[in-house]
Amino acid sequence: MSFQRLKRITKLPQERRDDLIRAAASVFAESGLEDATVADIARTAGVAKGTFYLYFHSKEHLLSALKERLVQDALEHAAALFERIGKEDWWGVVDATVESAIDFNLEHRDFIRIMGRVGLTPETQALQAETERKLNAMYAAGIQAGVEAGAFQVEDPELTATFLHHAIEGTVQQAILFGDELDRDRLVSTAKALTRKILAPERPARYQIPSI
Repeated sequence: MSFQRLKRITKLPQERRDDLIRAAASVFAESGLEDATVADIARTAGVAKGTFYLYFHSKEHLLSALKERLVQDALEHAAALFERIGKEDWWGVVDATVESAIDFNLEHRDFIRIMGRVGLTPETQALQAETERKLNAMYAAGIQAGVEAGAFQVEDPELTATFLHHAIEGTVQQAILFGDELDRDRLVSTAKALTRKILAPERPARYQIPSI
């Protein structure tokens, strides 16, 4: 009787590192940073404990990498949407941006819970502030382009972008951090309607004096 030798699955270093980051997000979100162990993370990632130390020298080092990954993903996500501006229907891009922003936060709920538990440090505060500036700048540029194209009616694209960004993102993150019930479809529908009203409010009809 012959047996086939199982092939060992070999991954590239970056893939293995990504596995550990994803595993850490799950373990930290479930157990908290203090109670989570390197063994827990390695087991969740499907690697030996020693493999962990080939990529990270401590849980704190891994946590920093996790924060950087969330920032990188957020900027890449926004940049992909920004590339569609001026190439597609304006309101189609607006709706896609709103829905995509909500889904991005929901898909990264483990990361968001971790950030909420750990809080801001001088290092992460600077990183987050720079990320928010870049995101707001991209949204503001998109709104400005819409104004110039005659699609939007906004007096202050920069401040409008900030309001919309934090209103939508803050609502989702509030629910994630505090366990509030969240109806995803209802939130998407309401956020789209609100965004449309803000970007292109209906002009009130002129009052006409009734003829006598």
